[in-house]
Amino acid sequence: MAGILEKPNRVIEYQKFFQTNTSTPLWIRGGFARRSFMYLFFGSLSVGFVGSAYTLTQMIRGKK
Repeated sequence: MAGILEKPNRVIEYQKFFQTNTSTPLWIRGGFARRSFMYLFFGSLSVGFVGSAYTLTQMIRGKK
C-alpha cells in the first residue's frame, strides 16, 4: 500500500506535456503504448468497416 501512497504527484508535468502547442495530435502524444493502442483500434475499425461494406455489396448482388 505504501507504493500507492508515496507515489509522486505528476499532474502538473502531464498537464504541461499535453497542453503544449504542437502540431502532433493528442492521441499520438501519450507515448508508445497509447500510440499502439490507437493504431490497433483504428486498424480494427477499418477492417470492420471494409468487411461490412463488402458483405453488404455481396448481399445486394444476391450472393452469400
